[in-house]
Amino acid sequence: MKNLFHAVFLMLSFELLSLDLYELDPDENYLESGASLMELDVGLHNLEEGSSGKTILVGVHGGDSRGFEWIYPLQTLDNQDVQTYFFRWDTTKCPSEGAEILSSELKALLSKTRKPIVLVGHSLGGVLVSQLVDSWNLQNISIHAIAAPLNAEEFFKYCEYSVPTKVSAQVSFTQWRTQKDLDNAFNSYPYDPQVIPIFAGMQVIDLPRTYRGRRLGHLWALSWTADYIQGNQEENDF
Repeated sequence: MKNLFHAVFLMLSFELLSLDLYELDPDENYLESGASLMELDVGLHNLEEGSSGKTILVGVHGGDSRGFEWIYPLQTLDNQDVQTYFFRWDTTKCPSEGAEILSSELKALLSKTRKPIVLVGHSLGGVLVSQLVDSWNLQNISIHAIAAPLNAEEFFKYCEYSVPTKVSAQVSFTQWRTQKDLDNAFNSYPYDPQVIPIFAGMQVIDLPRTYRGRRLGHLWALSWTADYIQGNQEENDF
């Protein structure tokens, strides 16, 4: 019965109504657009139904996300060769539970297409995507954890959680770390919860202290990373 329910959930999840990526406004109506993104049902949402992009990009939000921090980064990373998705999950549950659902939905998606996948997780979403680093065993996948507390003690206390220590042969893994003292999500910790031991196949990129003349804190990490990947940095970002 459990397996039947899970199969029905997967079929329904791909029929969920989704937003169009370019109907979201990163400027004047960013709060409303962000709320629309977070009002999507739990599951994997295609934000570009008509796209035939060669690569699948999946954004995975963090806890208490208001959605608006994702609009500019997703639109920046998107192009004619990218098909953009957004994964909504229940952040009251452990990241490992969300990772299991995401993995199942990605596998169902790959049963229809063999496009390469790029996962981008921010904050708690970065913790979620990191759970696939050593377990993913299908085609090649690129995983990015941005401003993610991969070593936060609460996960070890309350969840079945383990820090990634290796990458599978099909995975490339990049962790993007903010400056702890500037990140309001982390600066009250006595240690930096982003820091884990670096292992073979893992790349770590330390974000600068400023972004477009402002303090680069927790939410701006997504936009800076998108600009960095696309080569849109300004000189004062460093």
